Amino acid sequence: MLEDKYTTEDLSYRHLYEDSWLDQQSTLPLPVWEIDRWPTLVEFKTIDNWLRLGKDTMRIDSSIDEIPTGIIPVITASDPMTNAVTASQSAITSNAKEYIAPLRKLIKSSGIYAIASVAPPLVALVLAPFLTRSLLPRDYGILTILTTFISLVAGITQLGLGSAFFRAYSYDYTSDRDHRNIISTTTTLLCLVSILMMVGIAIPEAFLARLFFGRPSLGSLVVVAAGVVFLQNLTVPGFAWLRAESRAFLYAILSIVNSLIALITSLILVGVLHLGIAGALIATGSGYAGVVICTIPIIVYRAGLRIRVDIARNLLTFGLPLVLNVVSYWVLQLSDRYLLNLFGSLEQTARYAVVYALGSVLSVVVIGPLTLAWPTTMFAIAKREDAARIFQLVFRWLGMLLLFAALGLSFVGTILLDWLFPIGYHSAAPIIPIIAESIVFYGIYYVFMVGANVKRKTWLAAVFTTIAAFVNIAMNLFLIPRYGAMGAAASTLIAYTVLALAAYIVNQCIYPISFEMGRFIAALVMGIALYAGSSYLAQTLGVYGIYGIYIGALIVYGGCLLVLAKLPTRIQK
Repeated sequence: MLEDKYTTEDLSYRHLYEDSWLDQQSTLPLPVWEIDRWPTLVEFKTIDNWLRLGKDTMRIDSSIDEIPTGIIPVITASDPMTNAVTASQSAITSNAKEYIAPLRKLIKSSGIYAIASVAPPLVALVLAPFLTRSLLPRDYGILTILTTFISLVAGITQLGLGSAFFRAYSYDYTSDRDHRNIISTTTTLLCLVSILMMVGIAIPEAFLARLFFGRPSLGSLVVVAAGVVFLQNLTVPGFAWLRAESRAFLYAILSIVNSLIALITSLILVGVLHLGIAGALIATGSGYAGVVICTIPIIVYRAGLRIRVDIARNLLTFGLPLVLNVVSYWVLQLSDRYLLNLFGSLEQTARYAVVYALGSVLSVVVIGPLTLAWPTTMFAIAKREDAARIFQLVFRWLGMLLLFAALGLSFVGTILLDWLFPIGYHSAAPIIPIIAESIVFYGIYYVFMVGANVKRKTWLAAVFTTIAAFVNIAMNLFLIPRYGAMGAAASTLIAYTVLALAAYIVNQCIYPISFEMGRFIAALVMGIALYAGSSYLAQTLGVYGIYGIYIGALIVYGGCLLVLAKLPTRIQK
């Protein structure tokens, strides 16, 4: 069986355990058998301790079916480097699983929330042509003023509880009982404040109608608007609860249902029943009522209606300071409607509201998703060593995207104004690009605020917004009496420019980043020149000629922006 040079006696059990002898021997050739020639072996004996293996237990010349099966212990690696590498690999795998799952959930939830946030503005854009054709310009102006009134009163009477709810629910309190008390306390506070608001508006309704419109007979519409605020406030606990529990899908469903109910009831009440301004307000309230019916009974059943003093103090301490931000944003974005009515007319207010909505489509298409995705992306970038360079590139490409979208949507808005709205609104078309550029500056403001967010100086946002709001009021008081709706649009552009400029200057001091402002300004001037030239040429052309001019301008502008964006720049470390 073995080579003749070695006998069985020479390879006895004693020699196999003499290491010095084995080290001197050459490898022995063993026979190779095909696997199908091996018999199936049964009733093996096992050996659990090879040290007890003796000469009588196994011999080299024993046949394979006579060799007992050995149980060999598992030996773990004792090398520290091996253990370290294994531990490191396990940690990496574990961390990857820990990070990937939340990120996947975050991306999915952000996408769903983006759909939900886009639904109401899109429905408003769809309703605008219908309402302008169903209502007189004066009535549409009244509806615009009442809408701004609803926005302001809701922002004040909600007491910042929508934002305070998240901190209390997700950070300050952890038990299920506390969570139920947070829901019940928030709901009860909003109910009480909203009832007091209704009483406070219903009593002086004639005075408020005279203050807003100069017509005390419109007091009933003011009361209807207060009812819309009441219903809107009662949607806050349900929406906040769903977001705190990461129920993004249900949140989106409720938001879309709200918008669809408002759309359908508007078509019925205004278009079929001809209820006018009251019908439009009731339709808006119907959408909120649908959400209230779906959420408040569940809240009352699960949590009840009561106030826990410590939770109420926690919520109000966090939420009340946010009311100043709400008022500042209202002044910045909506106060010009009221001032335009005060110094101009309701017809001017109606035209301005329409073209403002068309010019601010950029806010719905780009800025809305940006505000949802930017915080997570911003902090992820801030952790990198090359964060400054990446923020520089983000601003470059985002700025180019916003400018290109502003030009394109300005063209589209002008076309939609001519297609969908009565001819009385067409004269306000030049306002559309001004509002679009205002939204561009609002978008880059978010990027400029990276320093305040990274350095935990978020209070600066309230300061910048307040400054911009005062600038807006001052410019409106100066420009609206002289230039009407165009003055209001110019005031908006100036205010948003001041907002972005203030954020840029201060954040450069606390978190310096080379944002390549020269490149952005060059692109901005180029876009203004193309829009002015296209609008001038379009005056003498037919419909297809106008479309050709607009498309050609967009192609030229897109090519110029790409070249400008790819120009070499100094790399910031």
